[in-house]
Order: sequence, then structure tokens, then C-alpha cells
Amino acid sequence: MSEYYSQVPTKEGYRFNLEEPNGSKREEMGIIMNPGQPDEHLVVMGSYSTYDDKTDTETITMYTADKDGYKSRYMIKNRKLSPGALKSAAG
Repeated sequence: MSEYYSQVPTKEGYRFNLEEPNGSKREEMGIIMNPGQPDEHLVVMGSYSTYDDKTDTETITMYTADKDGYKSRYMIKNRKLSPGALKSAAG
């Protein structure tokens, strides 16, 4: 896989995508809320992921940034347990 990058202006704001050869990626969308009004502000929503091939683990972080601050949450996928951990869990 080769690197892929895209940034596209939209009527409401922008869209951004980046994919790297190692499987990491980032996607983001910015929207101008209440354009032209006194309370105009930008809302940014997106996610980014990283992949660790040593542990076969992908970490995905989703976020929103707006006039009230930055909020994020994350999830971990494809986690493999070591043989020792599996033995321990099995008793």
C-alpha cells in the first residue's frame, strides 16, 4: 500500500484523509457552524488509528473539537494474547 493524502474544501468546511503504508490512517471533517453569525464557530470531527504489527493491535481514537473543547474516546482492536497469557487465563 502506498501513502494516500486528500484534503478537499467543501461548502461547509473541509474533509481530510491520510493513509500511510503501515496501515495508520487519519480522517477529519471540519464544519463551520452558523456561518456569518456572531456565534460562528468551527466543529472538527475525526479519527486516527495506529497499528502495531508486533502485537497485531490497532488503536483507534475518535474525537470532536468545538467551542466547548476537545473530546476523545478510543478503542483497541485485533489484540492477540501471548501464549503465556492464554495459559494463565485457562488455569
